[in-house]
Amino acid sequence: MRTLDRRRTMLLAAGTIAAGREASGNEIMTENERYTRGLDVLRKIGGADFDGPISRLARISPDMAGFTVTFPYGDILSRPGLDLRTRQICTVSAVMALGSAQPQLRFHMDGLLNAGGTPGDLVELLMLATATLGFPVAINSIGIVREIFAERGIKIDAAEPAGSEPDRFARGLRFIQAELGGDAVRHLSHLRSISPELARWTVEFFYGDVASRRGMDAATKHLAIASMLAAAGNRTDALARHLRAALANGATATHATEAMMQLCVYAGFPTALNAFAALGAALTPASGESFEDKELSLDGLHPEADTLRRRRGLEALAKTSGAVGEAVVNSFDDIAPEIGAMIVDHSYGDIFHRPGIDAKTRELSACAALAAKATKNAETPLRVHINAALNVGASRAEIIEVLLNLLPYVGYPAVQDAMVIAGEEFARR
Repeated sequence: MRTLDRRRTMLLAAGTIAAGREASGNEIMTENERYTRGLDVLRKIGGADFDGPISRLARISPDMAGFTVTFPYGDILSRPGLDLRTRQICTVSAVMALGSAQPQLRFHMDGLLNAGGTPGDLVELLMLATATLGFPVAINSIGIVREIFAERGIKIDAAEPAGSEPDRFARGLRFIQAELGGDAVRHLSHLRSISPELARWTVEFFYGDVASRRGMDAATKHLAIASMLAAAGNRTDALARHLRAALANGATATHATEAMMQLCVYAGFPTALNAFAALGAALTPASGESFEDKELSLDGLHPEADTLRRRRGLEALAKTSGAVGEAVVNSFDDIAPEIGAMIVDHSYGDIFHRPGIDAKTRELSACAALAAKATKNAETPLRVHINAALNVGASRAEIIEVLLNLLPYVGYPAVQDAMVIAGEEFARR
């Protein structure tokens, strides 16, 4: 028992020393010093109203308000291992992945601009989210970005395209070769053996259309993707792959460590500890297999013309979602029209038109998936796909049964919320 107590005391002391060492040499910082340092970082991120949220929180719980300044800002974000802009990029990425922390997402999107980030950084994070987390995240987040830009009088210019290579598949392969290497090829080869279409879309869309964009340097981009994956949870292989890519493209081990460490603030210690397990794998030397060691063949599936994908996508959109879906697509026009085009071309033109399952089954499965997510991000797409299901022949009773079927898997509160949304959409019909 004495040995266990001694070890516990040593661990607590080590944690306290680590928290205070950054600003005071090897001396342990007082609570007041940590608070003062945290307030300084919070001021840089929060701007003119930096203390507004903390003051409102203090009316409910002064202790929680003090802890929010002392630990996240005084102990973690003040650490010198990562610049504040990159920290905010990783923070926004993680909070986007949480799906239902919109006030905090708004605060940290503003904070990214306050900390030296650019409007283009926010647009690139929306783009990365489409492939890493799914379109619902971008659909929800675009409204927040629009509000921020309007308040600041920001006019966004068109983002730099992914590259001059017109072939999306070739561009994706070029990206894999330059930034990911043999690990990604092995993964795609395995996917190809199960679903050649998924392997091709991964190359074309995730890597060719999204990840290869030039709006953010490679190291920061992969740290952002890693933060999304870590906060989303249960993405260990992909997380290690993008941490490895960050390290291979200019990030240091310290940069990666700091990015994963701050997850304990925004997504909890279990998430951060899992992320460090993936970082340990990323820091392990690779087997030495290079991109050229493996040929990536997709069994005769060839890239399709963008004009075909667009025509097919517009037809599927009109058939299923109609004006409601078109409004979602058009909601990106003023800030990131590429995302609206991707919804048409990829979601509808690549996927939703496919004949493998009938349109009603496809829409009911979309309703189930979005209801099970049970996040703020999923609410608008759930409304779209409830209407789409009705448009292609599903009855209200079938939609209700699909939602009821989720009860054993996601619990009553999630299904209750989804049922309320379904009821509102039924009433509008």
